[in-house]
Amino acid sequence: MFFFLYLCRPNRFNLSIMNSVFSFGLYFKPMIYCFRKKNRTASYCLVNRLREEIELTRLQCKASTNKNKITAVNTLDRFIREKELDYLTVGSITADHIKAFERWALDEGFKPNYVALHMRCLRALFNHINGSGKELFKHVRTTNSQTEKRAVDEQIIKTLREMDLSHEHKLNLARNIFLFTFDCMGMPLIDAVMLKKSQIKGDRIVYRRQKTGRMIEVVLCPHILELINKLPDTQTPYLLPVITTIDSGVSYQQYKRFYQQYMRSLAKISERLGIGYRLTSYTVRHSWASIAYKYDVDVNVIARAYGHANANVTYSYIKEISCTQLDLAEKRVFQVTT
Repeated sequence: MFFFLYLCRPNRFNLSIMNSVFSFGLYFKPMIYCFRKKNRTASYCLVNRLREEIELTRLQCKASTNKNKITAVNTLDRFIREKELDYLTVGSITADHIKAFERWALDEGFKPNYVALHMRCLRALFNHINGSGKELFKHVRTTNSQTEKRAVDEQIIKTLREMDLSHEHKLNLARNIFLFTFDCMGMPLIDAVMLKKSQIKGDRIVYRRQKTGRMIEVVLCPHILELINKLPDTQTPYLLPVITTIDSGVSYQQYKRFYQQYMRSLAKISERLGIGYRLTSYTVRHSWASIAYKYDVDVNVIARAYGHANANVTYSYIKEISCTQLDLAEKRVFQVTT
């Protein structure tokens, strides 16, 4: 103890040592900073390169696709930070890293199909950059797994039609749009929202699926006209009171805001129906198909009504189905739900 105090006493020799150490620290600190900065630049070049690729291909993709890619890269960025994989670059990342990312995402509580969507988005980005997508993502799931279909029966649809929601604007609007998409042979919400008045041609609504580009025709029966008349009048080219602009970027944002409100309203309606689970925009398609099939509508007719775009065996059968059969299917489903 006394020896230590002796060494620490202020004298010329000890002060010179302390000054040398301090000077070395001042010299070495920038080196550490530069090393860290360089390491950080290298570490984030993977994420930055992916984001750069998103921007480069932005005009080639739909707004929803770009958003999915951005979300996937942000999730990957979070994984890299937490696992301290800052050294990764586009050239150094391996299939093992991607597999570890998948395990991490599932452990974080992401749904399997949501993780698979991330993987598809990242695979597309790597394919664009250097064609390595197939090799990197060979050990992870990129396809959706089968999920439980939340279809409701015809009695629930009837009850929904009879609910008095006239004094609750948001719930009434959500219910009417839900029934409109149901009566239009399970029309997807995005297609319904983007419908323009000019797409009413005679006694039909003619539109193309946003997802597949397939042409669909729906007979404009009196019950659909009645629902349209119940919706607030719009001073826009669009049929439903959701989109107010022709600007694609703004219109998509309006759709997303409406979608969130729509889902909240359907959740409240579900509670009043007492069905034990939530109605969603997808319930429409599952329900129409289930009810149609239950009442002997041919599965190929249903496939045609849904505008399947994949070139498989089912598609080869549905080509010859006439519009008359589709009209009959629509009327049959309406008869058992009113």
